[in-house]
Amino acid sequence: MCVCSEVPLAQTSFFMDDNARPYRTLAVEELLESEDITRMDWPAYSPDLNPIGHVWYTLGRRIAARLHHPQNTQQLKQMMIEEWALLPQEMLHQLVLSMRRRCEATIAVRGGHIPY
Repeated sequence: MCVCSEVPLAQTSFFMDDNARPYRTLAVEELLESEDITRMDWPAYSPDLNPIGHVWYTLGRRIAARLHHPQNTQQLKQMMIEEWALLPQEMLHQLVLSMRRRCEATIAVRGGHIPY
């Protein structure tokens, strides 16, 4: 997402999460409210909509395929940064474009499982 610096983030974006408990704490709710950030409506227990899962999977596979595996969290962080920079932009673009289909599929099954 490209956000113009003159436009406050809250006016151009939605916060998207999968209803996991860490995202639903009072502290998170208060922060989002204080920053006037709108939370996207999200079916309970439906991480199927979130395309970032595919990105994490791809990053994990790329790191696992490396000749040298990370020995500590600092090395893992560095490898993640390197692999993130190498991700094909077309893959990320297609994941963003898939959101309409993901939402429509989830609505069709009333919040149930979808094959993404």
